[in-house]
Amino acid sequence: MRSLPVELYSEIVQYLDRSDLAAVSASTRDFQALATRLLYRHITFNKDSSVRQIIQLFMTIDNRTAYIAPLVQRLELDWTARSDRGGPIASMLHADLPRMSGLTYLAVSPALDIFTWAFDDVTIPALREFHLANWFKLDRGFLARHPLLERLSLGEYNGGHRPFRDPVPQGLEYLRMSSAAYALALLKRLPHGKDAKLQRLDLGAASYRNPEPEERLAILRLLQDSFPTTSQVNIFGMYAMDVLKDPHATPVKHVTRAGVPCYQHGVRSYREDELRGILVGVARLFPNVRTLDFLGGENGFGHNPLSYRDIARLVEAVDGFGAVELVVFPRGEAFSRIGPNVFEPRPSRVDDYPQILWPDL
Repeated sequence: MRSLPVELYSEIVQYLDRSDLAAVSASTRDFQALATRLLYRHITFNKDSSVRQIIQLFMTIDNRTAYIAPLVQRLELDWTARSDRGGPIASMLHADLPRMSGLTYLAVSPALDIFTWAFDDVTIPALREFHLANWFKLDRGFLARHPLLERLSLGEYNGGHRPFRDPVPQGLEYLRMSSAAYALALLKRLPHGKDAKLQRLDLGAASYRNPEPEERLAILRLLQDSFPTTSQVNIFGMYAMDVLKDPHATPVKHVTRAGVPCYQHGVRSYREDELRGILVGVARLFPNVRTLDFLGGENGFGHNPLSYRDIARLVEAVDGFGAVELVVFPRGEAFSRIGPNVFEPRPSRVDDYPQILWPDL
């Protein structure tokens, strides 16, 4: 046990009773190998993480790079950083990321925009999924260095107009962006037609500085004309209602699953008449939709005055939803169609409710 990294002791010992501890003492090497693989596979810096814990982690990775770094598969940075310590931690992150040869998932929260430079000139060999809340400082060669990316989230963008350098990842199956102009530019550079790979698009419409109505309409036309593989679309944010109700928006006929925003911003939920108008817009924009996902705000769905039953009744009353079979709410609670324009609560939860990171960005 003495050779175990120090930060593992508290994580491991709390799960062991006296007999387990005895067994560990008899098979230390096997235990060490198993525990180390499991405990380093998924690393999260949450809001309660201490600076000491984070620095100790990176010191362990530095000291045992060949053994520890390749074990990390998922890294979530959801830590409220202190500006005086964020810089040194970002430096360690910059040095250690290329050593994480097994890292496939990386997410960085809005509080850590000071970490963005840690990705400058960095290549993470196996990266498949990347989610970055604030990306205006992101190195414009990052996408070109990660051709294996399949899922990409780029949240708030507040400056500059530098495009990403080619080539962009050609296998993207999921894209979430809140800059319509950048989303449109990126979509134009992805495979189209029979070669298209994109399955789901989450388009944030939250920026009061750059509403970008023309770019959003252009994205919908492009989806209809060039992305037959895209079956799921979620439009959310402060200006989502404007997009969904725009009479000039091109219907996307191959979309079978669509998001319905229930919050304008934060905890401000739409009134019943507003939500009814949004549903009419969704029915026109996605005429073959079969599943409706009602999207919560920053604090989930708890502040909405309408019950799930109330919302299901609104769906029942809207013309154009004849093909809808399932109405899904946060945490997978759902209503299923049991007859013409009649939905009843589903006995089991739906396990693929579309989580959207940082819905207010």
